[in-house]
Amino acid sequence: MILGGVQFKDTSLGENKYPISFNRCDLEGSTISSSNLKNMEIENCDIAGMKVNSIPMEKLLALYNKVKS
Repeated sequence: MILGGVQFKDTSLGENKYPISFNRCDLEGSTISSSNLKNMEIENCDIAGMKVNSIPMEKLLALYNKVKS
């Protein structure tokens, strides 16, 4: 399904907070802003160039792995 240009605004998971899943999606160049991402997980994804609050995730994870070792 092609969703280019789609915008999700002012959405919620409803009263019961049933989670949603994205599988095998190409979200390259997309932006998530002013959103509640509590307890969200990103697994087995290409995060090259991904930033959170302008911090490159690749560098952050490299630092985490260095400190963790």
